[in-house]
Amino acid sequence: MLKQPLMMTFYIVLLMVLAPVHTSAEELKVGEGQSIQAAINMAEKGDTIIISPGVYKENIEINKEVKLIGEDGSVIDGSGKGNVITVTASNVTIESLTIQHSGDGQENSGIYIKKANAVVLKSNQINNVHFGIFIANSSKNQILQNTITSYEAHFSKRGNGIHLFKGGEHLVEGNEIADVQDGIYFDFTKSNYITDNHIFQSRYGMHFMYSDEIEARKNRLDHNVTGFMVMDSARISLIENKVNDHFHFRGYGILTYEAKNVLVERNEILRNSTGLSLEYAVDTKINGNLIAANQIGLEFMGKNEKNTFTENNFIGNVVQTKISGNAMRLDDGEKGNYWDDYGSFDLSGDGIGEEAYKAGSLYDRLLRKQPYWQFFFESPSIKLWTKAESLFPSFGSANVYDARPLVEPAVILQEDSQQRKSPFIPLAAGAFFIVISLFVIVKGRKMS
Repeated sequence: MLKQPLMMTFYIVLLMVLAPVHTSAEELKVGEGQSIQAAINMAEKGDTIIISPGVYKENIEINKEVKLIGEDGSVIDGSGKGNVITVTASNVTIESLTIQHSGDGQENSGIYIKKANAVVLKSNQINNVHFGIFIANSSKNQILQNTITSYEAHFSKRGNGIHLFKGGEHLVEGNEIADVQDGIYFDFTKSNYITDNHIFQSRYGMHFMYSDEIEARKNRLDHNVTGFMVMDSARISLIENKVNDHFHFRGYGILTYEAKNVLVERNEILRNSTGLSLEYAVDTKINGNLIAANQIGLEFMGKNEKNTFTENNFIGNVVQTKISGNAMRLDDGEKGNYWDDYGSFDLSGDGIGEEAYKAGSLYDRLLRKQPYWQFFFESPSIKLWTKAESLFPSFGSANVYDARPLVEPAVILQEDSQQRKSPFIPLAAGAFFIVISLFVIVKGRKMS
């Protein structure tokens, strides 16, 4: 009768000897050749699992509150199947790992989080995956300082760098994302804060669809097809971002389509095919942006309503404005914008031009049909043509105008510039850019 309990005790002792060793009450150590999944299965709530250097070819699921920390050189390889890591528990941390080779199925990801909250993903390198990080029906997760790339293929065959589906209140900070379909995709999500990320060489830097209450601040988006794509979304704030070098023939720095209550403030929008485009936009506020050196500075398509523009600098754009549809006023009633092709004067000394600035000239419309006319940009003949339009407004297109145009560029200061550095630094930088722009324009006039 005593043999059965004795045998059971023997097997329990044997399992304890063969399992990964607890180096402390709260820490498990996994070495090359051992199973990370086995360590997770054995771990208790709150344990930390340390992954030693090596390549671990397995697909793992984290279904309890643990920390997974990689030492330098620790790689989890999904062997091209499914998700490399699936997280279904809250309060999980995944840090300092290289995660690679997911499957290429519809939502296969380097890290897939489903119905899990307060997960922290930090300092991971996620390579050769379909989606980088996919978060579904979850909230209050943090995605910090990760590097994400997909595999070599056309962007239409890749997944997104970070995909946020439903849920919200996520913090996405300090990530570098390249060679994916869309850098960050917002899909029926709300109340997210996105800051200090660098997204490049993808289709859209950030893509908003049916999402609400999202702030994107101090991000760098460059060399994508389009920087920000905001569609069917509301209460989106784009603040102090650098949106540059989207020079694809369909490229936009910022494009909004059927969006409401969008704030575009203190952004740098340079060298794009189209700097800023509004299509069926409502209650958009565009304040204090530098929109310069674009093929088209500002574009309107369809019907746009209740949008206000103030203290934006439009400098060195080949076509300043491209308009269609309804009439629109491009100032807030007190201050308008600086247009470097404005030709009137400030007789009262209040910094406001005496004549309204008329957007959408005949030259601009002609240029869309005959692109080679851009060689006459800023030539005396075009300047004369523009002046004639101001005297005979019926020559122009829809009545889109700035009634309070600025005669000098607006000074654009970042919100925290007074705290972090001398106020003279942004002024000097702005003055330097203006001098360079004027030099380019003068040289262009001499050549013409």
